[in-house]
Amino acid sequence: MKPSTSKKTRTEIDALGSVEVPVHSYGGSFTARAMANFKISTLKAPDSFRIGLAFVKMAAAEVNAELGHLPKKSAEAIVQAGEEFLDGDFDEDYQLDVYQAGAGTPYNMCLNEILANRASELLGGEKGSYKPVHPNNHVNMSQSSNDVIPTAIRLATLIDLSGLVLSTLDLIKALEAKGKKFEKILKVGRTHLQDAVPVTLGQEFMAHASALEHALERLDVAAEELTQMGIGATATGSGINTHPKFADKMRKNLGKRLGIEFTALNPFENNNSMAVFASVSGALRGVATEVLRMSDDLRLLSSGPFGEIQLPEVEPGSSIMPGKVNPSVLECVSMICVQSMAMDHAIAISAQRGQLELNWYTPLIMLDMLHAIEIMTNGFTMLREHCIEGITANTEHMKKTLEEGVAMATALAPILGYHEVAEMVKEAKRTKTPFVKLVPAKYKKFIALENLVRPNRE
Repeated sequence: MKPSTSKKTRTEIDALGSVEVPVHSYGGSFTARAMANFKISTLKAPDSFRIGLAFVKMAAAEVNAELGHLPKKSAEAIVQAGEEFLDGDFDEDYQLDVYQAGAGTPYNMCLNEILANRASELLGGEKGSYKPVHPNNHVNMSQSSNDVIPTAIRLATLIDLSGLVLSTLDLIKALEAKGKKFEKILKVGRTHLQDAVPVTLGQEFMAHASALEHALERLDVAAEELTQMGIGATATGSGINTHPKFADKMRKNLGKRLGIEFTALNPFENNNSMAVFASVSGALRGVATEVLRMSDDLRLLSSGPFGEIQLPEVEPGSSIMPGKVNPSVLECVSMICVQSMAMDHAIAISAQRGQLELNWYTPLIMLDMLHAIEIMTNGFTMLREHCIEGITANTEHMKKTLEEGVAMATALAPILGYHEVAEMVKEAKRTKTPFVKLVPAKYKKFIALENLVRPNRE
């Protein structure tokens, strides 16, 4: 059910006076004012936030009816309208800019009006009459934007994080698969970007998999706090205008919808502290940090001076240089990680900016949190499918580089002595002779694969 593009309007009256509203719009006076005021960007509410907010409205209708505060038919109509909203029936009416009045009041009221108008229609009323269902009196019953929006962001973040976790786990599995495949390919290890003791290519890939796994574990710990919920706090945290059992029943209702057990959060903290989002965002930054570091390593290893691995060719790399191929996927995922880390900074500042009984930066927190999760989820899938899974090893090149260099010298230091081996290294460099050729035959066993990449002293 889509609104008409007709320019005809209906007149609605609110606390500030009369407002002209498109006649077929399910939004009302508040929506019309917000649309007129906040013309900042083309960014709209993410799908997961719409889902989270609709779940809150539908749960509140059911709980208020159960507590005897809302007629059962009105509650059923609100829930049906919520289902239609989730199906996308009113997407054209929910087009508010993400940059808007603080605390997300426009987002809350726009949905209140959409659900009230549709519910009224279902019960025989007309759009704009708000009879028998009113946006404030019925859809927003026992709620305030100040507790509804932080709750909706919690739900949306939990919904989206499930996709990111799966995408990251798949990436870890792909890295481990490469690690096993490359476990016996010996190469020069590097510290300070200079040749160091040997490692295997497999050890490098396994290290990235392990680091990413631990970053994901830290994210899981941070996300657990999102299951603490302060719905029922209303305007300041006092719970004014709610039934004493409202908050508990809301947690249980929303828990059933998401399959998550929610626990109580101090309602005043719910409204004034957004530290939980800063914590989750910080953990996201940790994941992005590991992927960014890994991407830089893979770009280096595939570059001309190193040439140790071959990346899949996904597109031509130049508009002027024929045959040039760039690490395009790694470049893209690097930008994604940098953007996510930058948005974490905005979330941290926003969390700090709460004042007294309210943090009104929630629209910005929501935008940056969910956008970071979205681009990381899609970016990690791209990284796995179009890069990691197709990486091949330039085995002969790595072998040649290792044998012509001095990376194996360290393994002989405990046997021949540090200074004695240092003289051999100098000789290899002076004569441009591969170090391995200067090693006496009886000591060759000390520079074998099994003695170079694991603890090797009995």
